[in-house]
Parts: sequence; structure tokens; C-alpha cells
Amino acid sequence: MLIVAIAAVSGAVLALVIGLLLGRTQRAREGSTTPQALSFAGAAILGFFALFLGFSIAGTWQQMNSARQHTYEESRALAEAYWNAGGLPAADRAQVRDLLRNYTRVVIDDEWAAMQHNTGSQVAWQAVDQVQAAVDHAAVQTAAETTARTDVLHSLSDVNSMRNARLGDIRASVPVVAIGGLLVGAVFVLATPSVIGLMATTRNLMLMCFVGASVAFGVSMVAVMSGPFSGAVRIQPTAFQLALERFDQIDTDARTSALPPLLFQP
Repeated sequence: MLIVAIAAVSGAVLALVIGLLLGRTQRAREGSTTPQALSFAGAAILGFFALFLGFSIAGTWQQMNSARQHTYEESRALAEAYWNAGGLPAADRAQVRDLLRNYTRVVIDDEWAAMQHNTGSQVAWQAVDQVQAAVDHAAVQTAAETTARTDVLHSLSDVNSMRNARLGDIRASVPVVAIGGLLVGAVFVLATPSVIGLMATTRNLMLMCFVGASVAFGVSMVAVMSGPFSGAVRIQPTAFQLALERFDQIDTDARTSALPPLLFQP
């Protein structure tokens, strides 16, 4: 949030400079601009800025929510694959589950840092391929084991699909045209009061500083939210940490159900 604070201060300084430079003009001293012109110009410029600011913030927020949803969908598919692997032969079940855990940890420890630099991890690709290979080579014999392998493969297909969606979200950002319009609108908003006659008095300059800080805050919020995995406000690997917790829960439930019943003496 330091970026937002610096941007807000910079906006206030910019507004102050504009006010000092333009608030000393002949038009400012005489106040020769008509009320109709003030109303029309102010509404047009504020509307222009509000349009691009709203579009930019809504766009970045939607991108972040979509990217976060993809991480939870991938986490859910991993948990389903881990659960379905319980129907595989004992040796294959242990191997597949260990590989699923390994992939999940690689995403958290390795790939998440790589995504901050707008790229995926080759180690993570290798980890998910190892899971696929282990399931393909599972030594199934019974119909139940064959069904379990099919279910695991289906879940892995979902994992790969959501993984591709997550990696596609890495480069999601606000269109350059929107950012350009936002910056131009911000300058117009700060310059308009002085251009149309705001005098460079102490009170007016203070008001301009407040406006500049507010405008800069809005622009900086778009900047820090742009890039779901690389911005200052970015998505954390919470979904995959929850997947590891779910794996532990599945293992605990399996051990509990495998315990022999207690014998009570009359």
C-alpha cells in the first residue's frame, strides 16, 4: 500500500503545482468564465474520468476474482483426484497420492513465486506429468480399480484444465487504452479548476490537494490491482494450502476407518 500512499501524495503535489501555475492567470483573477461553461466543462471532464476509472477498477476486480476462482477449482480437482486414488491398488494409491502432494507443494513453493514474474514453472509441469504417468501405469485388476483409475484420470483432466486457466490469468491486465484514458482524464480533472478560473488562494490550493490525492488514489488502485498474481494486491496460494489440509483429512479418515472395532468385556 506504500505505492498508493506515494501516488496520493504525488497527485496532491501535482494539483498544487497546477493550481499555482494556472491560478494566477488573468482569467482566474477576473473569473470571466460563465456558469454555463463551468457546469458543462466540469460535468464532461468528470464524466470522462469516472467512466475510465470505473471501467478500469471493475475490470481489474473481475480479473482478480476470476483468477482466484480458477485456483479454487484446481484445488477442488486435486482433492477429488486424491480421494478417487483411494480405489487404486495399495502401491499405486500411495504413489499417486504422494505425487499429488508433491505437485501441490511445488505450486505453493516454486510456481507461485514464478507467477509473480509472469511465467509458470517447468518443475510444476513435470510434477503434474508424473502424476498422470503414475495413474496411466497403475496395475489395476478388478472392475472397481479400473473405475477408480478412470475417475482419477477425469479429475486430473480437470486439474490440467484449471491449471491452464490459472497460467492464462498471469498476463491478465487492464487494456492499455483504458489506462491511457484514465491518466489523461486524471490530468484533465486536476487542471480544469485552475483553467476555468480557480484562484491560487490558500483555501483553494488546499482543496486542489484533496482532489489530487483522491484522483491519484483511484489511479494507483488500478495499478496495484492489475496483474492477479504479480500486482501489489495479488492472490495468495490459499486454495492449494487448503488442498494439502484436505489431503491430510482424507488420510486421517482412511486410517480411522481401517482401525479394528474395539472389543468390550461384559
